[in-house]
Amino acid sequence: MEDNRKAPLNMDEVPFKKRRTVVGPWKDIKEFNSVYEWLYGEETDIPLQKRALSQINTWCLRRSTQCPAGVLATRGLLEVKHKDEEQAQNALTEGVLQTLYASAFIRFFNFMSSTMQTHNMRTMYDTARMLGLPSFVVDLRHICAHGQVLPPLDVLRSSVTHCLTWLRDYYWIPQLETMCDVDASKIRRKDKTQFEESVTKLFVIYDAALECYCKGAHNMKSGKRHITGKRLAQLRVYYADHKLTSLKDTLEVVINELIWQVRREIGIKDMPEIFIEALLKMKYFFSVGESHSSGEPLEFIIAATQNFFRMLAVHGFIEDLFYSLIDLAENTIVTETRRAGASFWATRIAAGFVAFRKCKQMYKIELEENPNAPDVDFTTLNQENITKKVKRYLIYAGVDLKCTPIFGDSMRRPWLWIVERSFVENKISSINQYTAPIVKSLLPLVEPPLTTAEIRGISQLVDAFFGKKVGPKKEVKKPSNTDDTIHTAAELLQALGKQGEHEPMECDVNDSVDNNKKRPGLWTLENDNEICNWSICPLGRLPWE
Repeated sequence: MEDNRKAPLNMDEVPFKKRRTVVGPWKDIKEFNSVYEWLYGEETDIPLQKRALSQINTWCLRRSTQCPAGVLATRGLLEVKHKDEEQAQNALTEGVLQTLYASAFIRFFNFMSSTMQTHNMRTMYDTARMLGLPSFVVDLRHICAHGQVLPPLDVLRSSVTHCLTWLRDYYWIPQLETMCDVDASKIRRKDKTQFEESVTKLFVIYDAALECYCKGAHNMKSGKRHITGKRLAQLRVYYADHKLTSLKDTLEVVINELIWQVRREIGIKDMPEIFIEALLKMKYFFSVGESHSSGEPLEFIIAATQNFFRMLAVHGFIEDLFYSLIDLAENTIVTETRRAGASFWATRIAAGFVAFRKCKQMYKIELEENPNAPDVDFTTLNQENITKKVKRYLIYAGVDLKCTPIFGDSMRRPWLWIVERSFVENKISSINQYTAPIVKSLLPLVEPPLTTAEIRGISQLVDAFFGKKVGPKKEVKKPSNTDDTIHTAAELLQALGKQGEHEPMECDVNDSVDNNKKRPGLWTLENDNEICNWSICPLGRLPWE
């Protein structure tokens, strides 16, 4: 809603003020107009004014100290005026009424003078003149605040009436003339805008430094060969301003500054959405999926981004990022590079969730065996130096520490990440080549848990759906120059004898084989009987088959 206050009497003495959009405590123009009619309408009376005061009190509860000064000043003057009119019933003394009027009058002037604060020092008379108030208001305010004797009650009453009329002309009517309803979803708080701009800039710098570092550069001198344009300029300025000596230090400094930004603006309601939206604008971060598939070492990428994911976990952004990456992998509008990058990082994050879950499962098993086992601080997973006990859990659980982002919970928000079966079923129903690896990585996190056979079976079905080789290998087609003859043990012995590798041995298939005489190398031919006639059995088969 547009806030244009009525211009003072002497326009030459006041600089021009731009129109601005502010958020009022009223629901819409209709509500504001109703309160105005109850206060200043032709049919106004004490019950209607009290109704207006009740609504103003509601506004004050909605916005507290952010309620407009004109509304607060109106409320203070009306409250004391109504108490004066009811003094016969309340039996208030003249001295008490004088004190109430004086206090309300002082607050009125303080509220309105606060709207004219600038960097230049001015007297109260200058402020009153710029507001369009007569000079006697300042004199009366001084007497009420510092005088030994309060002004007469009649003077105070007439002054309050004059100020209420002035508020109508200075505040209420101009508001009605300039106010308009706006869509709340389009209103952005100033601190939100500043936070978004700061975080977006930091992510651009982090992305540029990450690209240079992952491509083998160690400092800005060697890194400038890998990036160009605006990204290079911003990274160079940041690098110089912070007097950095390496790109690895740059990554750490940016992460620390992101943490500081989050802590400073912790009161912003939509912080996770703003943070993740800025993160998703990174360029190189989402090209890692293709570079990894082309042979770039996974260990190096994970090591470079380890502290980044720990920062996200500590401040509760890791889950929001994970679901955003899944949405990005499902989005058919975005480029294949970004979808591949989203798939890569979502799969890695899921591996981090699985690692953390395995840690807690190992600890649970230890507690079952030894109820007096000491507590384990899983917050060390968010630090570079993980405790030996937690590290042992990870190793025993089979977690690849070099290829898995290692992060945990915090004392402020302990958690154990799980996925419902319905979620996985929904993703399988609309699966594509980018979400397939994510779905497979989520299977160990499903609740109720899946068996090992179920996890393997679902994974094989997913692979089969996309044409990957699963299950037993296919038989290789025999060359055309081979025959399909079935050879027996006797023929094998004869062939060996012809090659001279063994002494010539004659074996009639109709004669029984003497076990004491027939020992070809490590093998021994059993005596034939009615059940087992080994001499005529095809190679690789059993006689009873």
